[in-house]
Amino acid sequence: MSEVYDRQKAQEEIQKSQSFLDAFSKIVSGKQGYKAVVEYKHVVIKCKKCGTILEANEKFCHECGMKMEK
Repeated sequence: MSEVYDRQKAQEEIQKSQSFLDAFSKIVSGKQGYKAVVEYKHVVIKCKKCGTILEANEKFCHECGMKMEK
């Protein structure tokens, strides 16, 4: 499971890099020098039972132990 997590983290780092943003901007606009604005939405995940704010990769609530659903 950690291999998938490591790949996901590596992909996130690539997507945040300036070279990725430059290539993406060129593809979207069709011209050099255009800068696309990439917005990242921060998703807040809360436990349905106790309301504790959790990390995206947690499978169980660390307060009450309830299983998290995707």
